[in-house]
Amino acid sequence: MADKYNIQLLNRQIEISEWTYQDRMETLFVFQVLFIALMIVAILLYLRGAGLLGKAFVGYATLLLFLVVILIIVNRSMYTNRIRDKRTWNRRDFTEDNRLDSPVKQAAGTEYANYVSGLQTKYGTTPPSNACNCPAK
Repeated sequence: MADKYNIQLLNRQIEISEWTYQDRMETLFVFQVLFIALMIVAILLYLRGAGLLGKAFVGYATLLLFLVVILIIVNRSMYTNRIRDKRTWNRRDFTEDNRLDSPVKQAAGTEYANYVSGLQTKYGTTPPSNACNCPAK
């Protein structure tokens, strides 16, 4: 009994350690993106000071760069908070709230849902045993 409990405790501790490690790697990724963006801005400002680039170009390039950085940070944050499995870092949470719709369903919208519900009403949710109505041999 104690061995089974210890193995479960060990497995859970491994899951916690893996999640913490991956969370720190995600934080490191965000800091790397921010550092690279700041270095690019510093180079652009140096080139502007040297007279090689215009003020408007540097301003627009900096704005675009920081918008990309903000989008990356928001994307990673929303993915972690809404979609990522709370217990295992590398898994997605496919509960009812986070279920992905098929591309066909997304393209067709409510027409597809009405079509599927009509089929389920007409034929039931399970396919018939002899779906092709082929003669028995």
